[in-house]
Order: sequence, then structure tokens, then C-alpha cells
Amino acid sequence: MALKISWLNHAIADAGLVTLYWFPEEADEAEGAVPGGLDSSRVSRTRLRVASTQQEVTAWNAAALAYLGELAPAIAELERVEERVRRWRRRLVSRRWAEATYGRAKAAFLDRVEPAAAAYRPVREAVERRIAEQEAQRIEAGRRAYREQERRRSEARARFEEWEWRQAAADRPLPLPGGSTPRELAARGETPQAWPAELRETVGDIDAWWQRVRASVRNERAREEAVRKVAGVITATAAALEAAGRPGISAVKDRPSEVRHGWWVYFTWSGLPDATWLRTPPDMPMGHLYAGQWHDDSYQPSRILLMWRPSGAYGLAGVTSERIANGLATRHMWWEWEIERFAQALVPDGLVYRTTHTFEAAVRLRVTDHADPAVFVPYADADAAQPRPSGRWRPVRAWPDPEDAA
Repeated sequence: MALKISWLNHAIADAGLVTLYWFPEEADEAEGAVPGGLDSSRVSRTRLRVASTQQEVTAWNAAALAYLGELAPAIAELERVEERVRRWRRRLVSRRWAEATYGRAKAAFLDRVEPAAAAYRPVREAVERRIAEQEAQRIEAGRRAYREQERRRSEARARFEEWEWRQAAADRPLPLPGGSTPRELAARGETPQAWPAELRETVGDIDAWWQRVRASVRNERAREEAVRKVAGVITATAAALEAAGRPGISAVKDRPSEVRHGWWVYFTWSGLPDATWLRTPPDMPMGHLYAGQWHDDSYQPSRILLMWRPSGAYGLAGVTSERIANGLATRHMWWEWEIERFAQALVPDGLVYRTTHTFEAAVRLRVTDHADPAVFVPYADADAAQPRPSGRWRPVRAWPDPEDAA
């Protein structure tokens, strides 16, 4: 550890005259007390790491002490003169005298310090050369580490692309009669008697791969059934309300200024099983990705407005917001859903890996392709059971929300 000690004075053009390096005897000394140090408020001390031998430190410190023997009293004398003439520089009648006095003091300072600075210059240049060499080595080491990191990232990216290619094999038509894809065959419950050699080469263990394809089809069917159930419940509820003459309908303003007519629907999600399937696929290469997190597209609102439109159609609406005026204000608005789209949002299918530093969507996957059916199917069934008329759908009982009714 070393201390770079500089005296900061704009009137002294050559900074090398007033810069020296001191190596404390103890590496953990807070400031490294310098014998005969500079007693000035303009002194700056900067900690540096300088590789050196004990012989070099002894020689460099001896040269710094010799230099300080001339530098410290010269600085003290110059600052005394500067302090004495400072207030006289502000007066027109005495400004010229003050500047001449300070000029003579500055010249005397340079006459006294320049020989000592010349004697110390080889030491200062040696230390600064060592610092420059260390910095060059640090930069080169950083470049080597970066190149190695990029090489590994490139290799990891290639492995990920190979993995993606294997995943896409389920949706590429097979060179068999009919040209169906493996996913289509799995949906029909068919298994070819023989798989093409190219497919075997691509996916490796064909039996394990085929099991995953069939599991994906099973998950997708469970999701489609869950969406159908949710949409059916909403549609049936809307039809019952329409047949009953829309009892209890409310004009709802909420935070958005636009009024919507309908009924608040409340949800409880405590009965859902843990979504342990929302994790990185076990065989997916991750080495090319920056630090980040997985995010699913599940939508679990606490309430939603079952909305009646003047056209007679029914839909759903929720309150959303956006920042405006450079983030100084918030604008609220209605986010409207068609019944089918809302039902799809309740049963998640998308899985996105977003990097922490940019929030960029680096990877997008379908949950149904990678989830364990033993976990996903019960989750989808539980999701579909949430919006049911008994106990959770308040529109059936026509309960307007007292906080939001206009």
C-alpha cells in the first residue's frame, strides 16, 4: 500500500513539483503518517497498491523524506504570504502590490523547491512507471478474462441452440406417410413403429424424448379443458344475469374516469397447489444467460368486473395504470378482456427468463412443454375451479362494491 500525496495549488503549473509517494510501514495504516508531513489544508492523499520490494520502499521513502525537508517549509512560507495578501487583492489600490508580493514569494518557492524536485523526480517516475505497468497488466488480465468469458458464453449459446433444435423436433413434420409432426401423433395417441434416423440423431434417447412429447400434449389438453371450464362458467353466469334482467347491475367508475356497467367478481387463490413446475427445465443449458429470474404469465386478480356492454355482449375489465409526465403522475384506465382471452390468462402457459440488469426477455418457453403432468394437471384443474358461482362469483347474488359504485 502506498499514499500519493499532492499539494493542490492552481498557481503552481507543474504538478510534478508537489507530488510524492510514501509507503507506510504498516499496510493497514489509515493515512500512513508521514514524518515531516505537509501541514496544509490543500494536501490530498490517495491510496494506491504498488508492488515493491523492501529495498525499494526503503529507498523511495528516504527520497520522499529528503524532498519533504525542502517542500514542507517552502509550502508553509508561500501559504503564509498568500494568506497575508489575499484580502489586499480585492482592493483596487493595493491589488498590484499584493500580486507583486505573491509573485516574489512564488519565485522564491520555485527556486527553493525545483532542485529538490529534480532530485526526487527519478523516484517519482519509477513509482509512476510501476503503477502504469500494474494498470496495463490489470487491463490485459481483464481483457483475457473477458475473452475467456465470451468464449465460454459462445459455447454455451451453441449448446442452447442445439437444445432448442431438439425441442423443436416435436413440431417438425416427419418423413412418414401423412407428414404429421410428433406432437400431432401424440395427440392422436399414435406411436410410429420406427423413428427416422435423423430424428434419433437429433434427440438422442428417443424413448425419453417421446415421453416428454406425450407429457406436453397431456399438459396442453389439461390447460385447454381448464380454459374451456372457466369460459363456460363466465358465459353461463352472463347468460343467467341477462335472463334475470341484469339484477344488481352497478355503474362503476373506480379510479379510471370512464364508467363501466357490471358486477364485481372476487377471487380467492389460496387453494392452488405450489407451482413447483415453474423452474428451469432440467436439461436446458443456462451458461450463456446473464443473471436473471424466471417469470410466468399467470394472472390471478383479486377482483374483476363482469362488464355489460350496450351492445348486449359481456366481457371483463380490470383497473390498470401507467406512468405519465416523465413519471410524475399516474394515469388509470380500464383493461378490457374478452371472455375467452381472460380464461386463457387464468391458466398460465408462458415462461420467460428476464435478465436482472436489462429485464430483457432472453428465453421464452411454453410451460406445457416442460412441466411435469403430475403437477401441472392438478394445478390447471385447481385454476379452473376458482371462478365458480358458489361463494366466489358475487354477480349471482348482485352485490355491488360499496367503495366503487358511482
